[in-house]
Amino acid sequence: MGTDFKEKSKKSFEKCWDNAALDANTPDLFSKTPDRAPNRFEAEALGNAQVEIGESVAVRMEGDRLIGRRGISPVLVIASPSPTLIQSVEQGCNIARADIVAADPISGVFEVTIS
Repeated sequence: MGTDFKEKSKKSFEKCWDNAALDANTPDLFSKTPDRAPNRFEAEALGNAQVEIGESVAVRMEGDRLIGRRGISPVLVIASPSPTLIQSVEQGCNIARADIVAADPISGVFEVTIS
């Protein structure tokens, strides 16, 4: 009874390959391209609107331009959106979120990512 019980109750050992070590030793570890990178678009502030980096606004197609609004106040405009950007916004029920990621204080131009 004692020997059978020890054999049946011990943990089974399962061999497996360490894939993380294999990936770490590949020569292209740091040269992989990202699967998807967000596109940045230029936007201009409307009037005297104060827009800061890290802020998010809702953008909507109005005519041939994308207008970014904070609440109901328009604060940004993307004057000439690309056809793929227009199609992307239209697929999202004509509204999307724009995150301000960079700013040029001299020209008043902002870089936004649309999600």
